[in-house]
This record gives sequence, structure tokens and C-alpha cells, in this order.
Amino acid sequence: MNEAQRQSYLKAMGLTPWVARVALPGAAPSPALDWPEEEQANAPASAGPAVDVAVPSRAPVDAPSATPEPGPAAAADPEPEGSAAAALAKAPSSHSGAPAQEPTKEEAPAPAKAKVKGLTFTLEAHLGGTTWLLCAQEDSQAPGLGRFEAPLMANLLALFQGRPQRPRRFFCPLTEQPMPADEAAQALSAFVAGLSEQSGGERVLLCLPEALAEALFEQPRYQPFELGRLPALVISSLAEMLADPVQHKSASWQAMQAHGYDGV
Repeated sequence: MNEAQRQSYLKAMGLTPWVARVALPGAAPSPALDWPEEEQANAPASAGPAVDVAVPSRAPVDAPSATPEPGPAAAADPEPEGSAAAALAKAPSSHSGAPAQEPTKEEAPAPAKAKVKGLTFTLEAHLGGTTWLLCAQEDSQAPGLGRFEAPLMANLLALFQGRPQRPRRFFCPLTEQPMPADEAAQALSAFVAGLSEQSGGERVLLCLPEALAEALFEQPRYQPFELGRLPALVISSLAEMLADPVQHKSASWQAMQAHGYDGV
């Protein structure tokens, strides 16, 4: 199994693979990771331009000097520079003109649109009393909440007489393939239903960015709805509360009070 598949399986099982960006004190040196997929993806990209450059620029100029044997050809074309220029003028029209447009039409549209439609986020889930608190990580690739996000999440969890423990995590996408918003919403609903069946819980409070909340649930935040057969409410994300506490903390607290999420 290569490294890319291994990390994909770890994410699907709820485990977060991570590597320190700098060497830790006293730690053994980490071996360099060599992924075959990246080498295969980079090989054609480097080979393509080299062939294109060699054909129009060097081939016509080197041809007369490499094959000086035929005398009639040299007599018919006394100026090799003129013949090289003529060959160079013909080469783009017969070879590089048509193929240069076809790859851009075939490669550019499909992958670019697929990446734009896909969602990428990570939720950390904690149970406080009968309320599941799901908070979006500001960095979806990090092993957990940030240094300032974690204390704020602990304060919210304390309202429901809970304390941070080993969290459950929801990763989107579940594999390396992009996941559309509707599929991500279905997967999140199944994740919440599974949490309720395994560990209890009667309602869900989600701290999500505005764009992510609207993409998943197609409705504005601060309005109650149902997720995984449980009552749910979306408030501002932890990062938004930290960046603008006057607006986001106030709006979130008012919504929590209005819909009964202000305590146990």
C-alpha cells in the first residue's frame, strides 16, 4: 500500500495523520516520503515542453549540418538559414497548431470544475449532556482545533456541563475524490445519527462558517432544522467568533437562547 492510500484509509477510519513541519527535539529523523502518483503526474508535464521546444527551434537548424552529404540539396538551397526559417514556419502550422488547442480543451475544464464544486472541511465533535457540539477546524488539515479555538470550544461545551475529551471527527471528503455539497450533507447526517445511536445525545449545535453552512443545508444560520433525526442549530464558527466577537458571539448567543441551546 502506498502512502496516499494509507492516509486516505486513516482519514476514513477517523484517524488524523500528521507530520511535524519542523524537527522535534530529540526525535529521530523522518524518512522522505516518495509517492509514485506524484512522480507519474510530474513526468509527462516535464516531458511535454521539452519535445515541443526541440522540434520547432533546434531540429531545422541542426538538420543541414548533420546531413551535409547530398550535394544537390545544398546547391538548390544555397542559404541554409533561409531553409531553416522555411522549415520553422511550416512546423508550427503542421504540428503545433492543432494539438496545442486540443489538450487545453480536454484537460482544463473537467478537473478544474470538479475541484471547485467539492467541499473540504473537518469537524470536531464533543458531547456535553444531551447536546453534540460540532466545531469546524479553521485548518482542515491540522490534527485538531487551533490554540485559540480549543479554549472557546471548551467554554461552549461547559454550558452543557461537558468537558473536552477525546473528540470524534468528521472528514470531508472521505476519500481523495471531491465530494459535492449534497453528498457531504448526507454523510454528515449519517455521522450525527451514528453518534446518537452509539453515545446518546438529543440535539446538535454546529459552529460552521457561513459559506459552508449554506452549502451543506441550503438555509441561513441561526435557524433550527433537523440533522440525522435530531434537532440542530448552526451558529458562527469559532474562527469568526475570535475574529469579530461583537458580531458573531452576540448573534450566536441570541440564536442559542431563542431556540433553547443556552444550557442543559
